[in-house]
Formats: sequence, structure tokens, C-alpha cells
Amino acid sequence: MYWWIITVLCICGALMVQYLCSSKILRMKQAISIKNMALRDVRSEGDRLDEQELELKSSQTSLTQGIRRLRQDIKSLGPRLKEQGLEVPEPEFPLSELEDDDLAAA
Repeated sequence: MYWWIITVLCICGALMVQYLCSSKILRMKQAISIKNMALRDVRSEGDRLDEQELELKSSQTSLTQGIRRLRQDIKSLGPRLKEQGLEVPEPEFPLSELEDDDLAAA
């Protein structure tokens, strides 16, 4: 009789240990899955930021070239317009800034 009781208790104990271990393994798998999803999100965000950085650098280069062309146009058109007797409005910024910037760019 005692033999049957001990067997049943051992089986119940083994089932309890199996349940606890499997639930712990399940929680670990869920944590790993969550971390993997977060890592994927971070990587995709990093890729998106790299693309934006390239776009911004391209825009910056384009704008810088446009500004340089405008500076050259301002410098060359001002004297020509004055020679032709046309009224040239005074800029809202000193023209010496254009010369200083050109020297710095060279």
C-alpha cells in the first residue's frame, strides 16, 4: 500500500517539476523573442537614419553649391547693372561676407 502512495507522490512531484521548468522555459523564449523584435526595430531605425543622413548630406551639398552660384551671380551682376545705368538695390547683408566666405571656401 505504501508503495502505491510513494509512486503516486513521485509522479505528482515529477509532473510539478516539469510544469515549473516548462513555464520558465516559455518565459525565457518570450523574453528572447521580445528582445529579438526590439533588435530588429533598432536595426531598421538605424538603416532609416543612415538613409536620412545621406539625403541630408546630398541636400547640404546641393544647397552649398546653389549658395556659391548665387554669390558669384551677385558679385558679377552688381557691377554690370551699374555700368548699364540700372538701379541696383543695396543688399540686406554686407557684400564683404561674400568675399570672406569665398576665401574660407578656397
